[in-house]
Amino acid sequence: MKDVVIIGGGVAGLGAALTLGSSEGSKRGRIETLVIDNGKSDLKKAELHNVPFVKKGTSGVEALEQLKKDALEFSSVEFVEDSVLSIEGEAGDFTIKGEKTEVKSKFIVLATGAHELNIILNGKKIPTETHELMPKDGMIKISFNGRQKFKEGIFIAGLLSGVTTMYATALGSGVEAACAILSEIGGKTVIVHDFKGSRDKK
Repeated sequence: MKDVVIIGGGVAGLGAALTLGSSEGSKRGRIETLVIDNGKSDLKKAELHNVPFVKKGTSGVEALEQLKKDALEFSSVEFVEDSVLSIEGEAGDFTIKGEKTEVKSKFIVLATGAHELNIILNGKKIPTETHELMPKDGMIKISFNGRQKFKEGIFIAGLLSGVTTMYATALGSGVEAACAILSEIGGKTVIVHDFKGSRDKK
């Protein structure tokens, strides 16, 4: 049983994974996290010139690889390549089935981008709406309540949450989804802040 399964390994999904992984060594403890990615992030086509702290001219592929590397430095984070087909169950006891993977999880983050969504949730198609902030026709989003929550145990991140199609906004929504999950686990508002020396081994 994983604590969190993140479906989508683009900037939002990896940002969520990095935030959840950073809980290691804190009083919140390890959050066992699995990222399931189909390798189709639109960021792979990009070259970045307007992302804070990212060198101008960095390719989208390079940015994703660095973010993935940073997330996987936390031993509580794992990454698999697969396409998710269905989700069954409820908060605290979801079963996520892919073409090659089947895993149980307490929470889920959907960060699959703004293209067509074919994942079946408890036998039904997940309802989507038109993404009004995308320059292309046919793009989708999922409406949510409060802090990225679609329904109990399921959170939405990245372009699928309706944010503007920019690296920084997608990353931020992934981080917010992760913080919302940490807060639900902790029963209060939770963030992971570090200061110099806070991760030094005692």
